[in-house]
Amino acid sequence: MQQMTRMTISTTATIFTAWIAPVAIIVVATLIGWVVERFAIRWAKRLSRHANHRESLVARALRGHITFWGFLLGVGLAYDNLFAYYNQAKAQNRPNPTGLPDLLFSATNQTYIHDGLLALFIISLSFMLASVITTLIVTSAASASRPVVSLVTNVTRFIVLVIGFLLVLSVLHVEIAPYLAGLGIAGLAVSLALQATLTDLVSGMLLLASRQIAIGEYVKLSTGEEGYVSDITWRTTTIRQLSNNVVIVPNSKMTSLPVTNFHTNTQTSGISVELGVSYSSDLDHVERVTLEVARDVMRTVKGGMPDFEPSVRFNMLGDYSIRLAVNMQAQEIGDQYLIRHEFIKRLRRRYREEGISIPYPVQTVHVRESRDDSESEATALGSDGAGASTSQAGQASSNSSDASSR
Repeated sequence: MQQMTRMTISTTATIFTAWIAPVAIIVVATLIGWVVERFAIRWAKRLSRHANHRESLVARALRGHITFWGFLLGVGLAYDNLFAYYNQAKAQNRPNPTGLPDLLFSATNQTYIHDGLLALFIISLSFMLASVITTLIVTSAASASRPVVSLVTNVTRFIVLVIGFLLVLSVLHVEIAPYLAGLGIAGLAVSLALQATLTDLVSGMLLLASRQIAIGEYVKLSTGEEGYVSDITWRTTTIRQLSNNVVIVPNSKMTSLPVTNFHTNTQTSGISVELGVSYSSDLDHVERVTLEVARDVMRTVKGGMPDFEPSVRFNMLGDYSIRLAVNMQAQEIGDQYLIRHEFIKRLRRRYREEGISIPYPVQTVHVRESRDDSESEATALGSDGAGASTSQAGQASSNSSDASSR
């Protein structure tokens, strides 16, 4: 009994001794990874003081991955330590000192474990690179004042992850050639089934490649929808209207329908206000007063262009007024509504003060009656009356003669 107890204690001590070094290796490697990660984050934050927080965002993408890499390295080194300890005990004809199944220490399983750890590292590296690259794309676009669309970041992330997936299959010695043929046939069937979706995807890429529409630009479709482009995804384009309503348009419609882009050359927007004044107005006086009001609006109203010189153009002699157009300019297309609102209020008040009349839509009809026409019409009516009396008298005498003969 004492001998069995001693053997049990000896085996437990051997297992404990065999696991001290591997556990220490895992802990130390994980701590080293954590320390390296802290230094990387601190370095990135220090650089972000002199940049546009790009390094800070990159450090956020690195968070957790370096520590995980240290843990994987520690697991691999710990396994190699146990593997060497097991082979040493086996060479000395001693029992397995690790307490683990002997199957784990075969050469084949050693290869599988190493490949599995490498595959986990590649997966973590793929996700980290996808986050870093998309972060750099977003921050670079933001520094250039051209916000990036979701389609670019999603496609970039997808490409990086697909490359990582192929590397994992290669590390795991999975032959992908037989599957590529099957994927080709399946891809053909899927492309036929998802033809509309693929059309939207290609249309979105064409929109980005042509650079005719970008995030933040104001567009108007031929169907009437208009607003700021807020995002372009792999299937749809999101347009935010001035009322903060969101219109979702398929990318294929954005490439097939006529689209007006108000921000192609400049973000400023022209404003034209049509109105009319009375025919009795002094047009030089009207032009001078209208320009004074327009200049005041450009200087004082938010969104106006103080350096822009408004213009007044008389363009039509209407039925009841002389038509004119007042041309102004806004910094953004969304500012035109406030400018138009203030201009109409101030112009009406100033016209009242200056005695300038804005006529209502009035139409005057003059009816003229000729005396000669009235007399001829009366004569014609008299002639018709006499003829009717003679006819009636003849008919009466005829009726009386018929009665006498009877």
